[in-house]
Amino acid sequence: MAFFEYISRLIDDPDPVIVTPYGGYANEKSIHAQARVLEDEGIKHTEEDSVFKNLYNSYKRFESDEKEGATVKVSWGNKKTILTSDDEGYIYLDQTHHLDVKHQETLWIPVTYELIEGNTVIYKITSPVMKPSPLADFGVISDLDDTVIETGVSSTFKWQLIVNSFMKHSHKRLPLEGVQEFYNLLHKGITGYNDNPFFYLSNSPWNIHDYLSAFLKKFNFPKGVLLLRDIGFNKIKSKHFTERNKYLKISHILTTYPNMKFILIGDAADLDPDIYIKIAQSFPQQVLSIYIRTVNNTKRTERAKKVIEENTHVKVILTEGSKKAIDHARTNGFIK
Repeated sequence: MAFFEYISRLIDDPDPVIVTPYGGYANEKSIHAQARVLEDEGIKHTEEDSVFKNLYNSYKRFESDEKEGATVKVSWGNKKTILTSDDEGYIYLDQTHHLDVKHQETLWIPVTYELIEGNTVIYKITSPVMKPSPLADFGVISDLDDTVIETGVSSTFKWQLIVNSFMKHSHKRLPLEGVQEFYNLLHKGITGYNDNPFFYLSNSPWNIHDYLSAFLKKFNFPKGVLLLRDIGFNKIKSKHFTERNKYLKISHILTTYPNMKFILIGDAADLDPDIYIKIAQSFPQQVLSIYIRTVNNTKRTERAKKVIEENTHVKVILTEGSKKAIDHARTNGFIK
């Protein structure tokens, strides 16, 4: 974010430094969470925001004056640890949690971050980390981009992606038809009152975590973990998909919950078919089903069909909308 940081320094005074938590997840032994130390840009996000206000908020999000070398005390239960932010301002909690809490429903573990300067706590915030219900039938890992919310990544010159991402308020964007119903059915499971965990993935940067979280909450999607990526400027496209963000995050989730089965949901706009099929091959006992949504781009949809046809040993459902997916899930005993 060097360019945005340079512009910011020309026109702004330094803002207060805060910790922005991004949630996380835990199993019976370990806890995984992420946060970022950066200047507070004072973004006010309301439904009345104009196009220009949304554009300004987008600029402020991507400006992200991160703070390297900051000291943060992280605590949960009766445990605590001291972390130091990296050159992008990130801190990563990846430790044994030593929690002995019996629960039937999803447990949301309060994790507190305290930013320390000298001997003084200058900022404090608490954020929940998800520990899935031990009674969950399965977990759901879903892409967001063009699976839940239309981004326009497959549009000509990606113009629609730019308009949607930078100029529209999260409350004015709509979920794709039927997705909300499908996801809530999956969350409730075959009994109608299960508590199946949700993990939402996107190739969007962490900078818009608040924006996407507001969207999911506004439209009553199942509460879950939202995992994004560091935008950087490295040559992501030059990496094989097994070295990229989505594949690595899904692999970590399945490794964290080795006894849990998962349903994977994505779309044909990018490499979801390739990634999910490879995941199913790597974790054959854990993938229950794969759903791939077609997109309004014939070339990309045809490519997805070809990938699926070349891997018939992996069960992939290609669907134009949510109805076919709902029917399949009900027939296979995933939902009521």
